[in-house]
Amino acid sequence: MKKRLFATCIALMIVATILAACKLPAASAPPTITTQVPVAPTPTTVIQVEPTNTSVPPTPVVVTQTSAPPTPEPPTPVPSSPTPLPQAVRIQFATGGTSANINDNLQAGQTLYYVLKANAGQTMSVKISSTNGDVYLGVFGANGTILLSSDVQDTTFSGALPATQDYYLSLTASGAATSYSLSVEIPPLPSGPTANVTPAPGEFDPLAVYGNPTFDDPMTGVNINDWIDVATGLLPDTKYIKIYQKDSKFYLMDKIEGFITWFFTWHELGDFYLQSAFNSGKCTGKDAYGLIVRGPAHLAGISYGYVVAFSCDGSLWVYRLDDSSPYTATDLISWTTSQYIVAGENKENVMGIKAIGDTITIYANGHQIGQVTDKNYTTGRYGLFISPAQTKNYTYQVVHMLYWDLTTK
Repeated sequence: MKKRLFATCIALMIVATILAACKLPAASAPPTITTQVPVAPTPTTVIQVEPTNTSVPPTPVVVTQTSAPPTPEPPTPVPSSPTPLPQAVRIQFATGGTSANINDNLQAGQTLYYVLKANAGQTMSVKISSTNGDVYLGVFGANGTILLSSDVQDTTFSGALPATQDYYLSLTASGAATSYSLSVEIPPLPSGPTANVTPAPGEFDPLAVYGNPTFDDPMTGVNINDWIDVATGLLPDTKYIKIYQKDSKFYLMDKIEGFITWFFTWHELGDFYLQSAFNSGKCTGKDAYGLIVRGPAHLAGISYGYVVAFSCDGSLWVYRLDDSSPYTATDLISWTTSQYIVAGENKENVMGIKAIGDTITIYANGHQIGQVTDKNYTTGRYGLFISPAQTKNYTYQVVHMLYWDLTTK
């Protein structure tokens, strides 16, 4: 009995010693609590992406706050007064024609200029080839807008034209004297004016109405900081969305079929005319691309705005987003086919949005195709919108973007 009692005492002493030696760590700050808010089931899952927040998946939402917006780099300069234009050879298409080919010679280091007139929304394709392979192309508008700088040392250009005006083509021989071949093609707009003719009555040309734009981005990388995710310092590349630059071209990809995604820039606008040229990329049906405007301030922690979208099959969709968690939206213009939206894969369209007070007017390739009145949001940021309704990894190109700030006009 004494041995058993002695053993029990020894065991109790060992336990007491162990407990005395074990000290709890000092209290630390409580872990960050992640609010989990399920997204209401809808026909399409919504993914919000912007420099202030990470993407919003269809499962519990994880909102990550980031630092303040980056200091914006100055926009591409737009001359306040006309810059003297170079002497140029005018290209005239044959009657009923949509293309021209020119063969000639360049001296070493020489630059030659050609000029032709085209209308807002038309697609111009230019290609230069040379014996030496070192003749480089430049493209710019008479208003000073640079569509392709010769410094890029490219030999091709294809894009939707932002305004009705003369466009200049520069050909620069960077090496020895050489022969060259220049080809230019500008197909007519559907049910619209033909290249090199006066715009049809009723066509809207913001340059003629408002003058030089407040901001002009050829989307070649000069203003790439507008789209940097401030959390990473890089262009966004998440499970849901990717924005990337390739060969001086700007692309937006939504990686998951059926997900709606948007990404805000830091620019804020009240009354404005915003215009963007898009290439639809490889798409089908209601795969959609476009813009969201009058969105929330940086780090607001909420999502809202007006979405304007064009689809691959040539339709317009306008809706008001009121929340993303749960997803709350109201159609202002349900999917409506428009003859002025060029349908199909790899087609280029110019989208215009004029917002004055509570009235929002939509343009496609210079033609008004819709108008809504809504008082919910009167100012805010704009961004890009993508909806791959049927195509996984749907990708489109932003060819050109510019706006006129009309708040003070």
